[in-house]
Amino acid sequence: MQVGMIGLGRMGANMVRRWMRGGHQCVVHDVSGDAVQALAREGATGAASLD
Repeated sequence: MQVGMIGLGRMGANMVRRWMRGGHQCVVHDVSGDAVQALAREGATGAASLD
């Protein structure tokens, strides 16, 4: 399943990590580009905007 997460604070980032461990594809977005890049290095797909 593919899921998207907007907001990668403590809770959002940990939810994404858990989903990825479960085999889900995750697309992520946050106002902080650093947070998006960190999860992209772990296997998520980063989205630069909500469009």
